Amino acid sequence: MKFNEDSSVKIPSILHLTRLGYKYLSLKDAVIDESTNIFTNIFKSSILKINEEIEEAK
Repeated sequence: MKFNEDSSVKIPSILHLTRLGYKYLSLKDAVIDESTNIFTNIFKSSILKINEEIEEAK
């Protein structure tokens, strides 16, 4: 029997975490800063949400 990591580990883990309320982020359309591995668009919107006095740089 051949071990298939996707069907036995990855997919069940993703399903479990989404049921717990986590949001799945596909790397296909992600905007990532390679030097820091940060999703820059999500990071900026989250910082602006928790720091209302900061204005977004143009």
